[in-house]
Amino acid sequence: MNSRSRLIVAVLVVLALASNFGVAYYFKGSIDSFAEAAAAVSPNNQNKVTVAHSADPLPGKPTKDQFYSQPLNWRQCEVSEITSNGVAAPRDIDKYQCASLTAPLDWENLDGNQITLALAIHRADQSEGKALFFNLGGPGGAAVSSIVSQVNSSLGNGLVGAFDIAALDPRGVGASTPVRCLSDEDRDKQAAGTGSDKDPNATPAQLIEQAKKDSADLAKGCQDLSGNLYKHVDTVNAAKDFDMVRALLGQDKFNYLGYSYGTFLGATYAGLFPTNVGHMVLDGAVDPAVQGDDLAAMQMRGFEASLRHWVEDCQAGRNCPLTGDADAGMRKMKAFFDSLENSPLQTSDADRPLTRNLAMSAVIGLLYSTETYSILTQAMTSALNSNDGSMLLFVADLLNERNKDGSYASNSMDAIVAINSLDYSPVGNADQWTKGYETLKSELLVFGEEAGFTSAGLEGWPTSHAKRQPISAEGAPPIMVVGTTHDPATPYVMSQNLAKELSSGVLVTWEGWNHTAYSKSGSKCVATAVEGYFLRNVVPTTDVQCGADS
Repeated sequence: MNSRSRLIVAVLVVLALASNFGVAYYFKGSIDSFAEAAAAVSPNNQNKVTVAHSADPLPGKPTKDQFYSQPLNWRQCEVSEITSNGVAAPRDIDKYQCASLTAPLDWENLDGNQITLALAIHRADQSEGKALFFNLGGPGGAAVSSIVSQVNSSLGNGLVGAFDIAALDPRGVGASTPVRCLSDEDRDKQAAGTGSDKDPNATPAQLIEQAKKDSADLAKGCQDLSGNLYKHVDTVNAAKDFDMVRALLGQDKFNYLGYSYGTFLGATYAGLFPTNVGHMVLDGAVDPAVQGDDLAAMQMRGFEASLRHWVEDCQAGRNCPLTGDADAGMRKMKAFFDSLENSPLQTSDADRPLTRNLAMSAVIGLLYSTETYSILTQAMTSALNSNDGSMLLFVADLLNERNKDGSYASNSMDAIVAINSLDYSPVGNADQWTKGYETLKSELLVFGEEAGFTSAGLEGWPTSHAKRQPISAEGAPPIMVVGTTHDPATPYVMSQNLAKELSSGVLVTWEGWNHTAYSKSGSKCVATAVEGYFLRNVVPTTDVQCGADS
């Protein structure tokens, strides 16, 4: 595996390879077949980069009160702002309003540079003026361009009827002032794992040094394309943005639904502003105390288990390309990935063969939900039986938000690295990193070597890093944490831990294999708990257990 490929995993796997938010709003509950997926991104439905309507900067040396009291100039949203990936225009477009606002680049330096934040809201018929914010994760997942999907397909009708649904693109993300680190051409190389010279015989020491260099080079790209913004897209600054917007919307309390990385954003907010918390649900938790290396290892164990679960599902059906038992199927998957190292698979695009990195991205992305297992089976059948990597390439492009013309619909790949590189600190030394790498490599057949040297990449990133520590949010009202027992991207133990670390945490458990649990089309048991909490302030007195078929 080449050094660039290892760096991609070392940094991006922290919340997670192939961008976990991608599955959340591209696949989950909405794509039943490859044909439907292809139609969603036909040439007439290409994603386009949406540029924020710039907000006027605050003059002089503004105070915190001035940021918190700036005027919001609402306008009707353009359909292209609030939809993505072929989502149809909403029938109630008049209920969607958009605005741009100003925030300090650094909340510790209010009279320094300023940035623009993009905000969208869906007005409820029966709302009493209460707003419910959401964040899908990533980090790097845009909220504004996904608000229609959330209102129409994910959030319960009761929530949409009772709350104004608020979508704020975090700093550096989406239609807010974006952090950019790579050209589209370099993004292609990064996604394919072809940005560095391959050295299959590189020693761990060489891989560590290359990871540091590649990380430093990427940071230089951020500086060149985005100036100092990349130094200030950390989650603490983002949480402070959310509190400002809470106040600008006239909200005494902050109501929030966060998925995946969005749970860390929510927990960070609760730690900073515990008495401002209203109702908060954190689904698919990221434990604020977990270090980057440990999280990467946990995720690889989760994906290894989910891959085996898919293998068993595939072999239980018809026409599975993996013969024999589950062990044999896992060996065949490893052999497939290994074969791509030196012999990428042909695709319908002669200039873009399927590389190991692209195949990994597609397979891991399709493991986020059992609803996409059938797509993975189709894609692997095509790859293994017909030597055709087109379907896997299509999925990788969809997850990476790559348009057919080679442009990228968002800056998510840049944002996930920049944000994580601020939110996580390097820990340990080269000997410890090597030991952890060798241990995981021997433990996990397929994904064992994919999570090495996270701290090496972080050490090469030339900024300060936040320390990972538990968040208790003393003084906050009850906060609901939702965990899925076999969640591959945010393993269940992190939801258990966060519920314990929060002074008012309440745990809801769902028995399943998906990444995150709550949606109106998902578990009725989970939906009852989440919606009862938001709508009627029903706080479980004991942890809630939801079965697989609930």
